[in-house]
Amino acid sequence: MYSLKPHAETLQTLRRLMPQKELRKSAPKIPVSGEGYQTRIPALLQVMKTLSDSELSSKLPELYLEYGQIMALQHQADTTNLLGLFQSMCAQISTDERPFDLHILDDGQVSHCEFFWKKDPTRVPSQALSELLLAYGYTSGNNLLQGVTDQISVFLPYSEPEFRDEYAKYAPMKLTFNAPYLAIRIPSQFLTQALLIRPATFHANGVLRPSHLVAQKASNLLRADLANPPTLIELSERLNLTERTCKRRLQEAGTHYQQLLADMRLIQASFWLSRRMYNVSQVAELLGYSSVANFSKAFKKWSGFSPTHAKQGLLTPETTAKR
Repeated sequence: MYSLKPHAETLQTLRRLMPQKELRKSAPKIPVSGEGYQTRIPALLQVMKTLSDSELSSKLPELYLEYGQIMALQHQADTTNLLGLFQSMCAQISTDERPFDLHILDDGQVSHCEFFWKKDPTRVPSQALSELLLAYGYTSGNNLLQGVTDQISVFLPYSEPEFRDEYAKYAPMKLTFNAPYLAIRIPSQFLTQALLIRPATFHANGVLRPSHLVAQKASNLLRADLANPPTLIELSERLNLTERTCKRRLQEAGTHYQQLLADMRLIQASFWLSRRMYNVSQVAELLGYSSVANFSKAFKKWSGFSPTHAKQGLLTPETTAKR
């Protein structure tokens, strides 16, 4: 948490992946060591100041969401449940001098997980920090959150921004603005469960490329409305790409539109069925399949199990993760 080196690397990646030359020139640099950087201040907070002081902050409204997503894709959190993910988020910006903490209220049904500055509980995280944590947490915990996206509510302590539509690219969850805290609410049963469903196949193994960001954002936009997903043309427009470029980027990431949509739908289906939250016909309808037969055929091809077997508990996070 004290080292600036990972953030220097992330800033280099941010600059390299900026789509416009003007934005690339505006992306800040940060020295790994030198005057002006205090070792007692968390590296993430130092980098955020560098970002806010840069020209890029005025040219790219979603800068902190973008940084959080890239940071997560480059440095995935090593955890198997959401509690561990939330704790790792606190560790990113916490020192003895500036402790950032997580407080959980649990009534046995719902866990209210609130992030706050321990020495000053009335001081809510800034919009920039909240956005960064939102994108970092969702992307870093992507494999944990795949099935529970519709079960999570996020409360943000600032007014709804003009670029609100951009949030779906980074964290397709239910968001409430103007809240008195930065908090996440989730059914209690999912907080400490091992929730891994199936790892995404397009995460970077080495150098992060534009195709990885496109695939991540495309999957998020599809997951935001699995019953009525955007078409490939609409998806390309949301990503500010031509249809041809969008198709090429997805191919470079090892996927394509139909495969990505099918994966997002069937990941959600496996979660619902294995926990008996809905029956097979309800799942087919909720996910926009034209018939139960079409859904069953697609599900069996994807998982190796029929939806009925999945509902009986034969399909587990461990088995789907290996497929």
